Amino acid sequence: MKEKSFTYDILMFLKNKSQDLLEISVMVIFDPKELVRQYGVNLYGGYSKNYMYRRMHNIKRSPYFAVKNNVFYISNKGRIEIIRSIIEDKKRAKKWDGKWRAVIFDVPEAKRYQRNFLRKELKLIGFRELQHSIWIIPYDIEKELLCLLKLWRSDFSGDIRFLVIEKMIDDNDFKELFTPQKSTTV
Repeated sequence: MKEKSFTYDILMFLKNKSQDLLEISVMVIFDPKELVRQYGVNLYGGYSKNYMYRRMHNIKRSPYFAVKNNVFYISNKGRIEIIRSIIEDKKRAKKWDGKWRAVIFDVPEAKRYQRNFLRKELKLIGFRELQHSIWIIPYDIEKELLCLLKLWRSDFSGDIRFLVIEKMIDDNDFKELFTPQKSTTV
Protein backbone atom coordinates (compact mmCIF):
# COMPACT_ATOMS: atom_id res chain seq x y z
CA MET A 1 0.00 0.00 0.00
CA LYS A 2 1.95 2.99 -1.27
CA GLU A 3 -0.27 6.03 -0.77
CA LYS A 4 -1.47 7.41 2.53
CA SER A 5 -5.20 6.86 2.72
CA PHE A 6 -8.01 6.49 5.19
CA THR A 7 -7.51 2.71 5.09
CA TYR A 8 -3.77 3.11 5.71
CA ASP A 9 -4.44 5.46 8.64
CA ILE A 10 -6.69 2.86 10.26
CA LEU A 11 -4.15 0.08 9.70
CA MET A 12 -1.38 2.16 11.29
CA PHE A 13 -3.61 3.16 14.20
CA LEU A 14 -4.41 -0.50 14.85
CA LYS A 15 -0.72 -1.38 14.57
CA ASN A 16 0.09 1.13 17.30
CA LYS A 17 -2.77 0.04 19.59
CA SER A 18 -2.74 -3.75 19.32
CA GLN A 19 -0.17 -6.21 20.58
CA ASP A 20 -2.10 -9.16 19.10
CA LEU A 21 -1.46 -8.44 15.43
CA LEU A 22 1.42 -10.90 15.24
CA GLU A 23 -0.63 -13.68 16.78
CA ILE A 24 -2.60 -14.83 13.76
CA SER A 25 -4.94 -17.01 15.80
CA VAL A 26 -6.33 -13.85 17.43
CA MET A 27 -9.10 -12.08 15.54
CA VAL A 28 -8.67 -8.32 15.67
CA ILE A 29 -12.12 -6.74 15.71
CA PHE A 30 -12.73 -3.01 15.54
CA ASP A 31 -15.30 -0.34 14.78
CA PRO A 32 -13.79 2.53 12.75
CA LYS A 33 -16.42 4.99 14.04
CA GLU A 34 -15.59 4.00 17.60
CA LEU A 35 -11.89 4.54 16.95
CA VAL A 36 -12.65 8.12 16.08
CA ARG A 37 -15.02 8.63 19.03
CA GLN A 38 -13.02 6.87 21.74
CA TYR A 39 -9.46 7.79 20.82
CA GLY A 40 -10.01 11.09 19.09
CA VAL A 41 -8.30 9.83 15.98
CA ASN A 42 -8.66 12.49 13.30
CA LEU A 43 -8.97 10.10 10.39
CA TYR A 44 -11.56 12.20 8.63
CA GLY A 45 -9.69 15.50 8.46
CA GLY A 46 -12.77 17.51 9.45
CA TYR A 47 -14.90 16.35 6.53
CA SER A 48 -18.70 15.99 6.49
CA LYS A 49 -20.69 12.96 7.66
CA ASN A 50 -21.39 12.00 4.03
CA TYR A 51 -17.66 11.93 3.39
CA MET A 52 -17.19 9.75 6.47
CA TYR A 53 -19.87 7.29 5.33
CA ARG A 54 -18.19 7.03 1.91
CA ARG A 55 -14.92 6.26 3.67
CA MET A 56 -16.62 3.54 5.73
CA HIS A 57 -18.02 2.10 2.52
CA ASN A 58 -14.48 2.07 1.06
CA ILE A 59 -13.19 0.22 4.11
CA LYS A 60 -15.87 -2.45 3.62
CA ARG A 61 -14.61 -2.99 0.06
CA SER A 62 -10.93 -2.88 1.04
CA PRO A 63 -8.97 -6.15 0.87
CA TYR A 64 -7.32 -5.19 4.18
CA PHE A 65 -10.53 -5.63 6.16
CA ALA A 66 -13.40 -8.09 6.30
CA VAL A 67 -16.88 -7.12 7.43
CA LYS A 68 -19.38 -9.62 8.78
CA ASN A 69 -22.62 -8.53 10.47
CA ASN A 70 -21.35 -4.93 10.66
CA VAL A 71 -18.27 -6.09 12.59
CA PHE A 72 -14.90 -5.15 11.11
CA TYR A 73 -11.95 -7.58 11.17
CA ILE A 74 -8.42 -7.19 9.90
CA SER A 75 -7.94 -9.58 6.98
CA ASN A 76 -4.75 -11.57 6.42
CA LYS A 77 -3.80 -9.03 3.76
CA GLY A 78 -4.30 -6.25 6.34
CA ARG A 79 -2.10 -8.08 8.84
CA ILE A 80 0.58 -8.52 6.19
CA GLU A 81 0.52 -4.78 5.49
CA ILE A 82 0.82 -3.96 9.20
CA ILE A 83 3.66 -6.46 9.68
CA ARG A 84 5.51 -4.94 6.71
CA SER A 85 5.18 -1.55 8.41
CA ILE A 86 6.60 -2.97 11.65
CA ILE A 87 9.54 -4.40 9.68
CA GLU A 88 10.12 -1.00 8.01
CA ASP A 89 10.19 0.62 11.46
CA LYS A 90 12.85 -1.86 12.59
CA LYS A 91 14.91 -1.31 9.44
CA ARG A 92 14.83 2.46 9.98
CA ALA A 93 16.18 1.95 13.52
CA LYS A 94 19.30 0.42 11.89
CA LYS A 95 20.46 -1.31 15.06
CA TRP A 96 22.42 -4.42 14.16
CA ASP A 97 23.22 -7.02 16.81
CA GLY A 98 25.87 -8.65 14.58
CA LYS A 99 23.63 -11.57 13.61
CA TRP A 100 22.23 -12.32 10.19
CA ARG A 101 18.70 -13.63 9.77
CA ALA A 102 18.22 -16.05 6.90
CA VAL A 103 15.35 -17.70 5.16
CA ILE A 104 16.17 -20.91 3.34
CA PHE A 105 13.69 -22.81 1.26
CA ASP A 106 13.25 -25.80 -0.97
CA VAL A 107 10.14 -25.43 -3.11
CA PRO A 108 9.59 -28.08 -5.81
CA GLU A 109 10.04 -27.13 -9.47
CA ALA A 110 6.38 -27.92 -10.08
CA LYS A 111 5.54 -25.04 -7.71
CA ARG A 112 7.82 -22.47 -9.34
CA TYR A 113 5.22 -19.70 -8.93
CA GLN A 114 5.37 -20.22 -5.14
CA ARG A 115 9.16 -19.95 -5.21
CA ASN A 116 8.97 -16.77 -7.27
CA PHE A 117 6.34 -15.35 -4.92
CA LEU A 118 8.53 -16.05 -1.89
CA ARG A 119 11.60 -14.49 -3.52
CA LYS A 120 9.62 -11.40 -4.53
CA GLU A 121 8.17 -10.97 -1.03
CA LEU A 122 11.55 -11.44 0.68
CA LYS A 123 13.07 -8.84 -1.64
CA LEU A 124 10.23 -6.39 -0.89
CA ILE A 125 10.87 -6.80 2.84
CA GLY A 126 14.55 -6.02 2.32
CA PHE A 127 16.22 -9.43 2.22
CA ARG A 128 19.17 -9.92 -0.12
CA GLU A 129 19.93 -13.09 -2.03
CA LEU A 130 22.94 -15.04 -0.71
CA GLN A 131 22.14 -17.97 -3.02
CA HIS A 132 19.03 -18.81 -5.03
CA SER A 133 17.20 -20.28 -2.06
CA ILE A 134 19.02 -18.51 0.79
CA TRP A 135 18.08 -14.93 1.61
CA ILE A 136 19.55 -12.81 4.44
CA ILE A 137 18.84 -9.62 6.35
CA PRO A 138 20.67 -8.07 9.35
CA TYR A 139 17.59 -6.92 11.25
CA ASP A 140 15.93 -8.75 14.14
CA ILE A 141 12.58 -9.38 12.50
CA GLU A 142 12.16 -12.99 13.57
CA LYS A 143 8.68 -12.62 15.12
CA GLU A 144 7.39 -10.61 12.19
CA LEU A 145 8.88 -12.92 9.58
CA LEU A 146 7.57 -16.06 11.26
CA CYS A 147 4.11 -14.51 11.30
CA LEU A 148 4.39 -13.59 7.61
CA LEU A 149 5.54 -17.11 6.78
CA LYS A 150 2.46 -18.51 8.57
CA LEU A 151 0.22 -16.15 6.62
CA TRP A 152 1.95 -16.95 3.30
CA ARG A 153 2.50 -20.64 3.96
CA SER A 154 -1.13 -21.69 3.98
CA ASP A 155 -0.76 -22.80 0.37
CA PHE A 156 2.99 -23.37 0.10
CA SER A 157 4.35 -26.79 -0.65
CA GLY A 158 7.96 -27.35 0.21
CA ASP A 159 10.19 -26.54 3.13
CA ILE A 160 10.84 -23.02 4.45
CA ARG A 161 13.18 -22.45 7.40
CA PHE A 162 14.34 -19.42 9.38
CA LEU A 163 17.92 -19.24 10.68
CA VAL A 164 19.84 -16.89 12.94
CA ILE A 165 23.49 -16.81 11.85
CA GLU A 166 25.99 -15.72 14.49
CA LYS A 167 28.99 -15.65 12.17
CA MET A 168 29.43 -15.52 8.43
CA ILE A 169 32.91 -15.39 6.93
CA ASP A 170 33.48 -12.91 4.11
CA ASP A 171 30.25 -10.98 4.64
CA ASN A 172 31.66 -7.52 3.88
CA ASP A 173 29.86 -7.38 0.53
CA PHE A 174 26.54 -7.98 2.30
CA LYS A 175 27.34 -5.47 5.03
CA GLU A 176 27.84 -2.91 2.26
CA LEU A 177 24.43 -3.80 0.76
CA PHE A 178 22.72 -2.88 4.02
CA THR A 179 24.80 0.22 4.75
CA PRO A 180 23.21 3.41 3.45
CA GLN A 181 25.32 5.03 0.75
CA LYS A 182 26.67 8.45 1.66
CA SER A 183 25.83 11.07 -0.90
CA THR A 184 28.73 13.03 -2.28
CA THR A 185 28.48 16.56 -3.54
CA VAL A 186 30.84 17.82 -6.16
